[in-house]
Amino acid sequence: RVAVLSRNRPEYMEAFGVSKAGYIVVPLNWRLAEQELLKLLAHSAPAVLIVDEAYLDLVDGLRSQLPGLRHFVSLGTRREGWISYETLAGGDSGESVAGDALAQEPGAEASADDVLCLVYTSGTTGAPKGVMLTHRGLMDNCRASAVDSLVLTEDDYAVAVMPMFHVGGMWYHLFPCFASGATTLLLPEFDPGVLLRELAARKATNVHVVPTMLNAMLNHPLAQTVDLSHLRLMFYAASSMPAELLRRAMQCFRQCGFVQGYGSTEAGMVTALSPDDHVRASQPGGEQLLSSCGRALPRREVRIAGDAGAVLPYGRIGEIESRSPGAMAGYWHDAAATARVLREGWLKTGDLGHMDTEGYVYLVDRKNDMVVTGGENVYPTEVEAFFYEDPDVLEAAVFGVPDPQWVERVVAAVVLRPGVTLDEQELMQRLRARLAGYKCPKNIFFTDDLPKSGAGKVLRKELRKQYGSVAASSARGMPQ
Repeated sequence: RVAVLSRNRPEYMEAFGVSKAGYIVVPLNWRLAEQELLKLLAHSAPAVLIVDEAYLDLVDGLRSQLPGLRHFVSLGTRREGWISYETLAGGDSGESVAGDALAQEPGAEASADDVLCLVYTSGTTGAPKGVMLTHRGLMDNCRASAVDSLVLTEDDYAVAVMPMFHVGGMWYHLFPCFASGATTLLLPEFDPGVLLRELAARKATNVHVVPTMLNAMLNHPLAQTVDLSHLRLMFYAASSMPAELLRRAMQCFRQCGFVQGYGSTEAGMVTALSPDDHVRASQPGGEQLLSSCGRALPRREVRIAGDAGAVLPYGRIGEIESRSPGAMAGYWHDAAATARVLREGWLKTGDLGHMDTEGYVYLVDRKNDMVVTGGENVYPTEVEAFFYEDPDVLEAAVFGVPDPQWVERVVAAVVLRPGVTLDEQELMQRLRARLAGYKCPKNIFFTDDLPKSGAGKVLRKELRKQYGSVAASSARGMPQ
């Protein structure tokens, strides 16, 4: 294994080239804490670690705890005890470590079903797992993105803000844009103002964002003034999109088409809501499609299953299962976890949803995020949609915490718009006028920001840790 700890930069794409010789690439989340990184490095046991200059000090402090790592490679900065990436690749005046071998094809050759990379899940539902993605699987997801849903060409110009350690970055920029001959500008991280300016300055034709990024863009002053007339396509994925947020985006960026992609690290690209679907959703009779994540892409099958495993009829909520050549081969060194989610080619996604008679899939929530309060099921994304309709709310996350009477209680963390003053009771009253009582949060915690993963997903797990004890201390019998 060859692990990479770096923000987006061209060398990241080059590093994936070692897969041609049969090596397995392990992209690491640069936002993880020291102990989290150590855990992933111990689990994947790489022989080589390629590190961005920003994280050299961090890794130097951990080297004594990494006895199995044989080679440390530095990106951007030369340092004693490290191999310079430029020297290793023969890109500077120094003598190449590989010498003449760089001009030759690698002696080893990977097969289609060999593992190309090992991607660790975000850990939003427990300990991170190493997802094994094969050459065949990644190429199929590349085709699903570049050809089947986005129709990328060499005339496209993409601005990349999704991190390369996340499959969103891989399935959009790293593989599809490169394979299509599109030009890609790599940004090291997401900043709404920087992204808007670069999209305009580069006359970019497409971009991939997650809902939290899109919300930040819409609330930036540049969104109303910047010239994005060249933007052909805005692709959004990674988490549920509140319908009201999507309406605002379609109104603000009306010159471009929208595509939603649904999938996961394990499942690959599964469904897509096309630009034509978005147009239909903006017309009378099609509004419900704003809440859909689209229909199955080519070479993919999707079904909705009940707790006992039986396929459910149209309209019934159950677990989304998918089968495709883009799915994972399994979890690294975890046969038991693999067997729990992968059976006869069908992968249990852990997402709850339903399907209509046209084959459109509607994502309800993560199975583990559903709140069961007083015997009633509450889906956080449904409640969050009502928060996003409130003009005073910038961001919101709904989650469950233990409750002595109701088993779980619904609570929310909310970020208000700048300059807004609003108390908990007033916001609760607004929700009670539109939501069933058992769905309304029993506590609302105001905060300056919501914790997010490196891919921009809101981390409900962290919110439960942060506010669980506070909510428990105020727990009391409340009418449902």
